[in-house]
Amino acid sequence: MKRWLLLMVVLLGLFSCKKDERRSEAEKIVSEWIGKEIKFPSGYECSLLGKDTSLCVDLLNREYKILLYVDSMGCTDCKLRLYNWKQLIAESDSLFSNQLGFLLFFHPKDKKELQFLFKRDHFDYPVFIDNTNQIYSLNNFPDNRTYQCFLLDKDNKVVMIGNPAINPSIWELYKEQISGNPNSKNEIVTTVELDRTVYDYGDIKIGTPNDAVFTITNTGNHPLSIQQIITSCGCTAVEWGKQPIKPGKATDIKVEMKPEEPGYFRKTIDVYCNIEKSVIKLIISGNATK
Repeated sequence: MKRWLLLMVVLLGLFSCKKDERRSEAEKIVSEWIGKEIKFPSGYECSLLGKDTSLCVDLLNREYKILLYVDSMGCTDCKLRLYNWKQLIAESDSLFSNQLGFLLFFHPKDKKELQFLFKRDHFDYPVFIDNTNQIYSLNNFPDNRTYQCFLLDKDNKVVMIGNPAINPSIWELYKEQISGNPNSKNEIVTTVELDRTVYDYGDIKIGTPNDAVFTITNTGNHPLSIQQIITSCGCTAVEWGKQPIKPGKATDIKVEMKPEEPGYFRKTIDVYCNIEKSVIKLIISGNATK
């Protein structure tokens, strides 16, 4: 447990911000919540694409569960990252079968908006709609949404803290815990070159998909593996090759931007791969017009 606690403090501290106060906050929250039992409300709606379902009962009884809490404050679309959760759920299904369940609890400001996002992104996984915010009242989650995601054991006790849809390192730790097979080997790294890291779309129309392509070349001596790509907005979709790229070879990262409202935009795309810095930051920008 001490090993996991130390790793989580380091990872969360680095993810939040490289400042002493942020690291102190991470250490305090992790030490307080590890081993704590999560209480679940009796009153909630269980739905799939807006329709009632009984599948949530099965999810609550899994050996491991990932609990995500999303409140009604701020940009719901930005906080959801449904594209990233779809990737994690698909990988989990292939690795763990019915061992891991995803408990996605939402306290929506606008239920219709939430249902629209699920349908738009074809998110066909059961979700918990907590209209009266009971789960927050029962557990008093940390205010910082970085720490409003937990890995729970079969007794609903917190094993780890952190959002794997935001930080792939958290997902790797979660998988190690669930599989019971920690990977102690050092990762083999390589080097890369990109044809660009910034792409300006210029003026584009609202609701119209627009493509940008970034080409990444493996300039090192070992295969390049792109582990995950995370976007800062649900209006951005990314496609890339899932196979390792051999030394001297290149691959394309295709970014589709479909603006939903007028005005200037600037979005980031984090590419996680086996290079020394582990993450490549790409930027797309432009001006959306009606």
